[in-house]
Amino acid sequence: MSHWIMGIMAGLMGLVGLFMAGAARDGGILFFGLALALFGVLFSWWMIKTAYDEAEGSSARGPREPV
Repeated sequence: MSHWIMGIMAGLMGLVGLFMAGAARDGGILFFGLALALFGVLFSWWMIKTAYDEAEGSSARGPREPV
């Protein structure tokens, strides 16, 4: 469940960054807004990658043997 919350928060941060860049009146806010949007996208991609890596790793190991 926390993965969903973090993904939603990263997406919202990316949208806030795009709104900031769209309403920017100087270069600093424009740069910060675009950087925030880029961070939101890259963080979401990283979360998707780790979710697929975890799913692939658990299926590749197969059933666990009793000790």
